[in-house]
Amino acid sequence: MQDTQNSGTRQLCLRLMRYVAPYWDALILAAACMIATAATVPMLAALMQPTMDEVIANRNPELLQLVLLGIISLFAVRAVAGHLAAYVLYWAGSKLVADLLCEIFDKLLVLPHSYYESCSGSNHISVDHVSRITSDAPEVARAFVNVVTVMIKDTFTAIGLLAWMFYLNWTLALLVLLMSSVILLVTQLLGEQLREMGRKSGRAMEGLTRILKGSAVNFTVVKLYGGEQYENRRMREQAEETRRFFMKQVAVASLYVPLIQTIGAAAVVLTLYFAASEAVAGEITPGSFTSLIAAILLLIAPAKRMAEVGEILQRGLLAAGSLFSLLDGEVEPETGTIVIQRARGELQFEEVGYGERAERNPGTSLKVHSLADSDPAAAQGSALHPGLRDVTLIIQPGETVAVVGCVETMDVLTCMVPRFLNPTSGRILLDGHDLRNITLASLRANIALVSPHTALFNDTVAANIAYGAMGRATEGRITWAARAAHASEFIRRLPDGLQTVVGQDGVELPVSQRLRIAVARALLKNAPLLILNEKLGMMEPESAPLVQAALDTAMQGRTTFVIADRLSTLEKADQVVMVDKERIVERGSHRELMARDGAYTRLVRRLFISRGAVVAR
Repeated sequence: MQDTQNSGTRQLCLRLMRYVAPYWDALILAAACMIATAATVPMLAALMQPTMDEVIANRNPELLQLVLLGIISLFAVRAVAGHLAAYVLYWAGSKLVADLLCEIFDKLLVLPHSYYESCSGSNHISVDHVSRITSDAPEVARAFVNVVTVMIKDTFTAIGLLAWMFYLNWTLALLVLLMSSVILLVTQLLGEQLREMGRKSGRAMEGLTRILKGSAVNFTVVKLYGGEQYENRRMREQAEETRRFFMKQVAVASLYVPLIQTIGAAAVVLTLYFAASEAVAGEITPGSFTSLIAAILLLIAPAKRMAEVGEILQRGLLAAGSLFSLLDGEVEPETGTIVIQRARGELQFEEVGYGERAERNPGTSLKVHSLADSDPAAAQGSALHPGLRDVTLIIQPGETVAVVGCVETMDVLTCMVPRFLNPTSGRILLDGHDLRNITLASLRANIALVSPHTALFNDTVAANIAYGAMGRATEGRITWAARAAHASEFIRRLPDGLQTVVGQDGVELPVSQRLRIAVARALLKNAPLLILNEKLGMMEPESAPLVQAALDTAMQGRTTFVIADRLSTLEKADQVVMVDKERIVERGSHRELMARDGAYTRLVRRLFISRGAVVAR
């Protein structure tokens, strides 16, 4: 187990070195400066000898001037070399952070849909997830800077001080080395105990959190099945276990500092005793004695940092491991070899099925995880629930297909068109080509998406409309798209018009305006296929007609998959598809389905009569 852990640590260190290797020249400069800084410390201790023996004992003012000049020179060297070493080292650390973050961002762009939630829903990457990424990278850099500083500056400082002590009196130097080794050993043992207790305390706290979260999320089950006493007992037992671990940690931590101080004081007293004895016996001069004590005191700080470097390294490696686990994730598979130009827009679903693992707890919503891109061995033995089964559907170029029914099933159906999800059985054809044989880039170049969840970026209105590959669009084209999306009126009222920055996720704009900018983006792309989600939620009543007009404009002349939320869309659609949890249960035009007086009719009446809509038959 220990060998495996050590091997993993070595692998992480070697992998991190690959990010630092391009800046070897900066590291050599920083190392040279740190060695120069380290050399000044034993020199300062060495200056104590002539100061005591010659300047004070023999009253030599000329030598005093030289000693003072030497001290000033050493501090000047320390200042310049220390500043240069810190600046260069932090420069290399900042490059390490930038390179890591850029590589992680590149990775996020090619991760498969299974890393995210839904095509038109919120992302799996939460604010906490992003914060963890942006905090882990600087933690790696901080660990890199601290570890390199200790390995070079503090190590050379300790070696220099010990060498000077051996020069002065090798027996006392051996004693100091022996006592320092004892202190380091005790520090390591207590530190390891503290880290182990910290891990146990953390696991106990995680268990406490799981009980709290489980009871809160599943409160309906707790109340209906009389689980209050059971949960109460579990909570008390876990709280008591957490308290015990915490108190053990406090007991060791409270012993740590006094024990180290006691051992350190004993070491200093013992060293002073032997040094004073030799000074009294005349075997060591007062200057050598003072210089030796100065060297011992100067050795304490670097020795302490060297004892703590393992913990710093582990924190950095933990953060690096978290980042590398993301970088090692499977990328979105590219199976296509056919590059299509502008598609005609004919879609065919041939006995399409989709399998998903459902993670469902009482009181929580369904999470969809694609198995198409998963490791079959990992999926073996898990419950496989059909998300879609035997879906056969033909959509002619320019047709509008309105989908109603189960939200998760509608999501899966629409996510298969841009290959965010892949069928586990059957196939989907675009203009006669299996989607899996079309390159992702050329397939998605033919698809536009309009959804209440379509993101706006912290950029100008114009940049959000002419986003990505459309970045070279002229202002005239952008203005036309805004006008066609019924967005020109409110854009003109913005402080800088098209050049107004909308804020992160468009927070500066109301829902209706954000949606019309998304429609303008789709219109500017002018893709032959459109995926549209009409489930818009709450918006300003006075803006609803403009939003509906913009959505109608977006659907004109395109093959449109629309998750319908308006009666007018159902009435105008060429096909209406009602999906249940597994399959299409009814299809046809709105009038045909209403005439059947089946499940679709009941759904329409339930959804739209409450809104005051007139339901046509």
